[in-house]
Amino acid sequence: MKNKMKMMKKLFAIALVAAMVMALCVTAMAEDDPLADGSIQITPPTGVAETATNTYKIYKVFNATNNGTAISYTIDTKNGDLTDAMKAAGFSVDTAGNVSGPESLDADAIAAIAAYAKDNKVAEVSATGTSPVTAAGLGAGYYYITTTTGTLVTIDSTNPSVKVNDKNTVPGVDKKITGASSVDENGKKALAQVGTKVTYSAEITIGDGAKDYVFHDTMETGLTYNNDAAVTGVIAGDTTYTVGQSGDDTFTITFNNDYIKTLVVGSKLTVTYSATVNDAAITTDPLNNTCYISYGDANSNNKTPVSQADVYEAKFTVAKQDGDKKPLAGAGFVIKNAEGKYYKIAGKVVSWVDSIDDATEYTSAGDGTVTAFTGLANGTYTLVEKTVPAGYNKAADSTFTIKEHDYTAANLEQTATVTNEQGTELPSTGGIGTKIFYGVGAVLVIGAGVVLMGRKRAAD
Repeated sequence: MKNKMKMMKKLFAIALVAAMVMALCVTAMAEDDPLADGSIQITPPTGVAETATNTYKIYKVFNATNNGTAISYTIDTKNGDLTDAMKAAGFSVDTAGNVSGPESLDADAIAAIAAYAKDNKVAEVSATGTSPVTAAGLGAGYYYITTTTGTLVTIDSTNPSVKVNDKNTVPGVDKKITGASSVDENGKKALAQVGTKVTYSAEITIGDGAKDYVFHDTMETGLTYNNDAAVTGVIAGDTTYTVGQSGDDTFTITFNNDYIKTLVVGSKLTVTYSATVNDAAITTDPLNNTCYISYGDANSNNKTPVSQADVYEAKFTVAKQDGDKKPLAGAGFVIKNAEGKYYKIAGKVVSWVDSIDDATEYTSAGDGTVTAFTGLANGTYTLVEKTVPAGYNKAADSTFTIKEHDYTAANLEQTATVTNEQGTELPSTGGIGTKIFYGVGAVLVIGAGVVLMGRKRAAD
């Protein structure tokens, strides 16, 4: 009899190991306060979203009697006699009806318990976020608990009450920009030219027991997804994940549960993909790319915090005026980069061409404004007046610089005021005119008169 009691004490001192039976693995801690009825308080995993709702189902495996310190077990009539699987797992009933069991539980034993007690659910409670939830009025017994959080389970006794922790752990995800014109050290911000490709990397950290991993990625309209998502890391063939699309997501990646359960807790999977910056891009209001992982049952709303990376692009605006600071229309401008190539935008793409004649030219309107040169990355540029208004001199070239890692409006939305002075009338030689002919003629007439008078006097 002593051996049997010793065996019973060993049976109910176990700590459950991980197992794939669609539930949770927790460590139980018996309380000393004896109550008439048993209760189980369950604390959800650390890191569960505040809006997540996890449902815990409690199944009674065996009845129990206790005096606050000692406990013994008997068959519950709703479950009936021990099944062959339960006997194979090490459970037995003596002639007095007392149940004894193995010293530890492996995956097969847990599966046998799950099948044995599947029709004897005695309570169902839901927890929101990480707040504990309690199932009360259970009565003394040996219980099997499942959860919508993940796949690990707990099996414990109310003696008469117990506190358990849901040991499924939340996966993690961290997105970074890995390729653009200019990328911050932490990979969370970048500058990129319209028409260029931005590459991303999202690192997924595997949690313990969590199931039904789905990676969700959402891009704003200024980013065009290139349909090139791939997963690297601990990959075991072509059936480990499926790329698709759902709802408002730009794309999703659904992982195979049989694959996920083979991964070591803390191991990493990396999702790589890219997007092209299109002409819907704006400047100081960045283009957001967000991702998160949903896990557990679909109705549990379990999801990781959102990880976000932002892409910016710059623009340059010209204000045209005359020497009196009045708006001046009709001035045409182009810009060129540090390599001496000229800006051209067409079909949602910025390119740089060799000839100024192929460049995109923007002309000042009646109010002196010039369409902004948009979609620029970091760099030094030169503003060139290509078309000069009639009656004015060409403005001198000027330079401006868009600095990397600077996402302020002062850097990303620069404006230059360009002044054209009126042309100065140059001196001209012109023709010698008729006055000189009149003067010469008068001199000749006077001279002829003098000569005539001299001759007349001589004749007298």
